[in-house]
Amino acid sequence: MKGTVETGLAARAHTLRVLHTSDVHIGHVRGPHGTHRDVCQCPIHALADAVAQHEADVLLIAGDLFDHARLRRTDVAHTMELLGRVDASVVVIPGNHDVHDERSVWGTHADHEHRLEVTGSGVIFLDDPEGATLHFGDHDLTLWGRAMESHDVDYRPLAGVPPRPADGWFIAAGHGHFLRTADDEHRSSPITASEIEATGADYVALGHWHVTTDVSVGEVTAWYPGAPMGMPSNGTASLVTLERRADGVRQRAAVSQVAVAPPADGCAQRS
Repeated sequence: MKGTVETGLAARAHTLRVLHTSDVHIGHVRGPHGTHRDVCQCPIHALADAVAQHEADVLLIAGDLFDHARLRRTDVAHTMELLGRVDASVVVIPGNHDVHDERSVWGTHADHEHRLEVTGSGVIFLDDPEGATLHFGDHDLTLWGRAMESHDVDYRPLAGVPPRPADGWFIAAGHGHFLRTADDEHRSSPITASEIEATGADYVALGHWHVTTDVSVGEVTAWYPGAPMGMPSNGTASLVTLERRADGVRQRAAVSQVAVAPPADGCAQRS
């Protein structure tokens, strides 16, 4: 999705809840016969349940929804159909496993077989390599994310973040490796502390690390949520609560880790 897009959400006075996840890796695990589908969709069912349990307004997937581009069309379609049923606005950016290049599983090129599965699902996919901005007017939220075209040292996930809007909440999303030391400078898709701080965002939603990690800098809250399930993972997602007091003062983002539990009976029994 390119440029600036206006969209809406059902209002919840003074509070916005975002369930932030990444590294879902649909296609990595093939379920055991009988209780799971051939390509296991348990992570999607688990995330949908977490959205409902915590009354999240937005489900934000910060890259690597899919594990690779060799998935069958029916499996991509089923994933997107399930996400389209989630009772929240669903926003996705690509990561290094589902990088948005000429072989992209996302299929947003006109001649790609997966195009209709993605564009017809109702899921908001941010496909602009220069970055795209969403405005959720009812919640006074602006969300920015950049599509990954190549996973290399020259790709900067937080490059081109626009200035913070004068009003409302601001979230930036990126998929890449946070540079802790100078020894990390050779890593692909690098993210620096100064880049996080420069966003001025209320929250920076990151993906790529499978372990829940707080990389907040100064006044900017930033987290890797960890992978919801699979190996390695810690079975959680980040619940981000943005609250504005009755006098209009916005509170700093509150982040808690919430369980993402797979269906007890597997995914084969769920349509």
